Amino acid sequence: MKDADAKSKTLTISRLSSLSSTPSAGGSGDSVLIFLAILVLLIVRRIYRSYHGMRFSVGRTIAYAVFYVALGSVFSILSFFEGVSLIFAVPYVAVLLAAAVFSYRFSHRRISFWQGSDGVYFKGGVLLYIIYVVGLIARLSIDFIVFGPSLFVINPAVQLASTDLYATIAVDLLLMFGLGLLIGRNAKVLDLYRKIEHGEEKLPDSPPPIQPLFGSGHDGTSS
Repeated sequence: MKDADAKSKTLTISRLSSLSSTPSAGGSGDSVLIFLAILVLLIVRRIYRSYHGMRFSVGRTIAYAVFYVALGSVFSILSFFEGVSLIFAVPYVAVLLAAAVFSYRFSHRRISFWQGSDGVYFKGGVLLYIIYVVGLIARLSIDFIVFGPSLFVINPAVQLASTDLYATIAVDLLLMFGLGLLIGRNAKVLDLYRKIEHGEEKLPDSPPPIQPLFGSGHDGTSS
């Protein structure tokens, strides 16, 4: 085991050394960083709009949910090619489902709807986004540090060292937790909007205060 760890760490050091000494590799690394930065900025922009409020759109809500699932799934699946045992797929899925159910049941306390001049607006659930972003950035950081610009290239010959594996598993679980929270949150948002469309809820004309996640509260609509 020690020999394997040493070999893996040597491969990682040699990769990082080659990145710093090879111009083409440096250019590739910059391209990957720019790409990843754009992905993170898209999510951060969504967080900003969720905090201040935005007009509701069913298509946009579903599209972002698919985007979050795709992005989170890519990196969790890559872990299994980097040395994480397939056994961990069970806790990954369990954490994802548990977080989604929890978020669906309770996230309405942090979501508010109101009637704007040009449509229905909503905001809330910022903390759930932050958890997802922290997990995503941590996961991206591990892969970029270990694999550099080739982090999207599957190479079974290069595996994570034991310490890197433990960190990857922990970060993957955090990422799955954040992803589950966002899935449940977006599902609840769609459900609340359906009730509004069917006249089951009345909307205020201004954004109501967002209630705490725990304790008494409501979803920002009134029956």
